[in-house]
Amino acid sequence: MIDLPPAEVRCLEAAIHHEAKGESFAGKLAVGNVVLNRAASSSSAFPKSVCAVVKQKKQFSWYKGNDAVMNDKVSPDTRKAARKAMASSRDNVMFFHATYVAPGWSKKLQRRFTIGNHIFYAMK
Repeated sequence: MIDLPPAEVRCLEAAIHHEAKGESFAGKLAVGNVVLNRAASSSSAFPKSVCAVVKQKKQFSWYKGNDAVMNDKVSPDTRKAARKAMASSRDNVMFFHATYVAPGWSKKLQRRFTIGNHIFYAMK
């Protein structure tokens, strides 16, 4: 179980909300795991805190530098997904994108699974 300060939990919830608000619980959980996997990664490509991961430039399309979006109301399901992600073991799934786009960077990664409208990838 990852024990995060309330501000970090709020960033995780905001990321799940904005990236997966129309997705199933499994989709929300997968998005939360990506954020936490990045924060826990030993790679210098990712910041070491949840909020820094969420706010990292050009990583999440919904975050444009306006911290007010961090306070958007989230569903109980989103809160539950954040708590479950914090209790989950970490893996190397670090990326995802919507199924209706085909970013070039995805070709360099190992496709792991699709949940709802998102495709998830691990490092090769």
